[in-house]
Amino acid sequence: MHLFYQPDSKIFELDEEEARHSSKVLRLGSGDIIYVTNGKGTLQKCVLNVQGRKAGYEVLESQQIERRPFAVNMVIAPTRKAERNEWMVEKMTELGVERIDFVITEHTNTDTINRVVNLTRLNRIAAAAMKQSQQHYLPIITVGNKYEAFVRDVKDSVKLIAYVPDHNRVEHVFSKVKKGQGTTLLIGPEGDFSEKEVSLAFDHGFSTVSLGPTRLRTETAAVAGCHAINLAQNIL
Repeated sequence: MHLFYQPDSKIFELDEEEARHSSKVLRLGSGDIIYVTNGKGTLQKCVLNVQGRKAGYEVLESQQIERRPFAVNMVIAPTRKAERNEWMVEKMTELGVERIDFVITEHTNTDTINRVVNLTRLNRIAAAAMKQSQQHYLPIITVGNKYEAFVRDVKDSVKLIAYVPDHNRVEHVFSKVKKGQGTTLLIGPEGDFSEKEVSLAFDHGFSTVSLGPTRLRTETAAVAGCHAINLAQNIL
């Protein structure tokens, strides 16, 4: 199934990049069947109409795909390298994630935040990953929220923070997931969460979880946590 992204359901034409991909990469032409999603659950079966560099389409069928009965929401302190933030957005989108919120913590390098977290580029990467993995909902991505304010406002019933105090045994995130219930997982920066931040999370109902016996980079921890939550929901 050739899936394309057009956020405006009232426009029956692929954007320039999508049109070029359809003709130059996929070798599609007029009369071929494609599928178009708006990233909000709408899936349209369409017939392609190519005129020069433009690729319009006529909608044959349309349906609304229901959301999953659970949500996976990842809250992450961004790394200091843009490519690592982009990689984790791509992989978490492929695995299945409803929200990705990049937050500013005490150990976040705020001087480089605008350079390493480009929201426009991250949304473009997420859209490509959504199409590649044959999904129909684009994750919501936010940048620049203050950790303290964000933690106070989390509404999910399962609230977890990836933090293992020295010499303490902490359950793996897999064991904390509850079937059909939304989960928010906090992933700290390279210098980890401060004691104040951990205490604040506890005060607002978060539980500590482990992501395994080894120390992981921020981007690896985010992908591992996202995968564990999705896997737990699918086998519980």
